[in-house]
Amino acid sequence: MKKLLFVLVAGLLVLTAAACGNQTGGTDAEAGTGTVDLSRVRVLIGSTSTGGDTYQIADLISRNVEKPLDTNIKVDAVGSERAFNELTKAKTDGSEIMFFHDMAYLGVEYGSFGDEHELENWKIGPVVATNPGNAFLAKADAPYDTLAEAAQWLQDHPDEMVTVAIEAGGVSQIGFDAFYLWAKEEFGQDVADRIKVYVTGSQKDKDQALWDGNVDIIHGSIGANNEYTKDGVEDKIKMKFLGLTAGERVEGYDIPTFAEQGITVNGKEFVFDKEFFFILPKDIDDNFVDALDQAVAEAVENEDYQNDLLKNAYVANYVPADESADYLLEKRETLRYIISNAPSLDDIAK
Repeated sequence: MKKLLFVLVAGLLVLTAAACGNQTGGTDAEAGTGTVDLSRVRVLIGSTSTGGDTYQIADLISRNVEKPLDTNIKVDAVGSERAFNELTKAKTDGSEIMFFHDMAYLGVEYGSFGDEHELENWKIGPVVATNPGNAFLAKADAPYDTLAEAAQWLQDHPDEMVTVAIEAGGVSQIGFDAFYLWAKEEFGQDVADRIKVYVTGSQKDKDQALWDGNVDIIHGSIGANNEYTKDGVEDKIKMKFLGLTAGERVEGYDIPTFAEQGITVNGKEFVFDKEFFFILPKDIDDNFVDALDQAVAEAVENEDYQNDLLKNAYVANYVPADESADYLLEKRETLRYIISNAPSLDDIAK
């Protein structure tokens, strides 16, 4: 009788342990994606806009990972400076994390952010998406249809000037600098001297600068600006795309890439894909990182997530957390030649 009782008790203990493991997500693949012991996660984004690609992608990935993580996620558009400052003081439990794109390291390289914010000082989480629609645009009636044609137009019209609206220290500046360096090498200093920059902030500010006649070309994207390129748009606000920085054309859009236009830097085709990723406190709990990474890995394979991204010409793209830091550091290295050889914006400002 005692032996039978012992066997029953032992069996119950095994079953209880297995059940508890599955409830917490702490077991292996049988338990699926790990959960986190948090009722709420705040995702700080490096933008103050709730209409741009950073917020849109942050919101999409957050909605797709909060269920497997068993927590509530709130995206907070606080801007890059505040996001970095708050991340510095964040707890290590994952209750506050950051979401941004390549400007996170470009801003340091350009001097917009302090060295204390360089990639090496954070734990880099997974890459979750790409915006291949990173682009430059002009008004629909501009006398050129591509950036390469704009440079040629300047050579053919020695009394003319072209002004480009960008945001300093980020994705738009790296694209502008590549164009400037190529134009200087291809057409000479005289043409380069007539390419001026107009430094501004949000996409709305860039759009308005174009509509007000303060600039001739703006940095933008398919997701943010395509609505202004469609048939039926009023002439005074209608735009056209001049080129994409991505390696390939975006399906469904007749927009040539920089590489297709022959825009090169240091003898190499200029290709830049704008990528989005999580930035975490350096000493964050490994269990949180693992759980987030697993949840993102599942999300990027989800057709609903992929299709929601495609609505704005974004693409699911996963680089796991244990590879993302090396991946982004290598990408940063390839861009340093452009940054070190580009002119100071102060010297070419309109």
